[in-house]
This record gives sequence, C-alpha cells and structure tokens, in this order.
Amino acid sequence: MKMKKILGMFLTVAMSVSLIAGCSSNKDASVTSEDKSTTTSDDANKDADSSKTEEASTSGDSFKVAFLPTDMSATFASWLATELKTAFETYDDMSLTVMDSKGELETQLSNLETCVSQEYDYIILLPLEPAAEDDIVAGYIEQGTPVMMINLDDFGVENASSVIANPFDLGTIVAQYAMTQLADDANVVVLLGPSGNTDSIERRRAYEEVLFSKTNITILDEQIGDWEKSKGMELMENWIQVHGDKIDAVISMNDAMAIGAYEAAKAAGVADNIKFFGVDGLADAAVAIDNGEMTATALQDAKVMALDAAGICHEILTGENSEGFEKIQIPVTLITKDNVAEYIERYTDNGMITK
Repeated sequence: MKMKKILGMFLTVAMSVSLIAGCSSNKDASVTSEDKSTTTSDDANKDADSSKTEEASTSGDSFKVAFLPTDMSATFASWLATELKTAFETYDDMSLTVMDSKGELETQLSNLETCVSQEYDYIILLPLEPAAEDDIVAGYIEQGTPVMMINLDDFGVENASSVIANPFDLGTIVAQYAMTQLADDANVVVLLGPSGNTDSIERRRAYEEVLFSKTNITILDEQIGDWEKSKGMELMENWIQVHGDKIDAVISMNDAMAIGAYEAAKAAGVADNIKFFGVDGLADAAVAIDNGEMTATALQDAKVMALDAAGICHEILTGENSEGFEKIQIPVTLITKDNVAEYIERYTDNGMITK
C-alpha cells in the first residue's frame, strides 16, 4: 500500500508552519469559467432524486470526476468543494461535478450509484458514514471505478485513495493547548459530532488521553451537536440554565458548534468567563479568536486537501500512479491568538473574510 503519512509526533513542526491555503465561505459559492474545465449548473444531474448537483462542463477527451460531499450547507464541506473546484481548474484534461448529499446517507448512496451508471472516471467521496459505505465503495472499485475518501476515512477500503487530516492529531493539538489554559479542576461541557462519526470519535479520544485523564477536570455534560452551529447554541442555552456560572470551558469537536455555544453564552451574559475550543480552522473561528471569543482551533486545510486530491486523481487517471490508489495525511496546525493574524490576512486575501 502506498502511503505518505504525517504523524502526530510532528505536531510541533506543523504548528510552526504557515500553510499556504485558500478558503471558501459558509455558503456554497458557484464557480463558472468559459476557459477552464469546471463550471456549475443547478440541474446537471436530474437522475439523482433530491440531490443538488453542480456539474462541470466536459470536453470529449476530459476525465469526468465527481465530488460527493456530506452537506453543502455545512461550512467545511462547502469550503472543501470550492477548493476542489479551484484545484481542478488547473487541469485541462479533468472536469469536476459536485453532487450534494444533503446530509442524507440514502442520497449519498444514490449519488454514488448515479456516478457509476453514468461512467464517471473517478469519485471523490466525503462519506457520511464510512462503515456503512465501505463495502459499496469496495465493490465499485472492484468493478473498475476508482474512489477516494476525503476528509473522513475509517481505512476500511484498502484500495480506496484517502486524503485526510488525522482526527486524533487535530484533537491532540487543541487538547495540549487547553491544558495550558484551564485550571486542573475546571468544569467543562463537550460538544460531539454525529453519532458514529470517525472524526468526532477520534478527536474526543484525543481529549480523553491528553487532557481529561491527566487532570481533575469535570465534564458536566456532553451531547451530540451534529457539527451544527444551531445545535451548539441550543445545547449551550440548556447547559447555562442547568449549570449556571459553573461552566469554565466548552470543548467542541468542530468550530461551528463552538461558535454557536459562544453566541448562546454571550446572549446570557456569561461568555467572558468561558473558554471555547474548536477544530477545523475556519475563517469564522479565526475571526472569533481574533476578537477574543474563541480560545483555539486546529486547522485541517481544505486547500491542501483539494490540491492533493486533484493531484492523486490525475496521476491515477493518466496511469502515472500504477497502484491505482494513494493514502495521504496532511499536517495540522494550531491557531491561537499568537498566530491568528496570519490566518486573518490569508482569509481576507482570498475573500472568506470581508471588511
């Protein structure tokens, strides 16, 4: 198995490196280009029921590639889709189609089937539930359609390509910083991603090993927030009613839920007494850190993922990669008040932050 892997032991190096990256806004930004290989259309795939599809124009000799994100209303999925569009525009012989799964496993599986039946040359999958999709993906690969897992992978399909940021490393890097910011007997609440989600499980495991098991920190409660800002807000409102001013920190498995929790705390007048930790390194989180609202986040860089993913697709489709798959883990970076200025500048330059 071909593997390029950046291990958690190099976190301190990754923390010192400013990754070159670009980002997207919370909402899906369509890309249109007459001269490039990627354009968009809202109704390009009418065969996939209840699926929002953005289709790329294709020339006769182009390789057709599909990207199936979890939900384009989710911040990171939208950012990654935009970065993939940009990355594919640099290739004259590949075109990209984005098929929104709308957070529904049934829709994502239907989109997978559509891609195979319409003879797409390559499928990039941001899976909703890897364990539920592994056998299906393995079957499509065996039939001759190469597949890549991006952003989330349980490594259940040996011959699938993979481009991810190690979720345990993402949790570790924030947990290590949280240890320096919280009292040994602090009270915290924990926001989790969807049930069974590998990223959420591994980030939570990192917090357990690095922080919770090594301190006297009390977990007042932890609940599933499904990566959603609104659910982070709702849960925080409930926690404030139950625990009052006892909450010292919110430990969130992603940025969106952390920001929602902050807004609830701010509305209740208790935000200044609470520290908020997230994961993803989104533009909104960088602004929140710069404003003193969030304490830290870990960047999993969508642009780096997209560039690696497009490169792997091209190598496999052109035969440069003879194995037919490749697995990559990208570096992770801690963002705090000490280095947030460079990310504010970066996100401003690429339009994610507007003044």
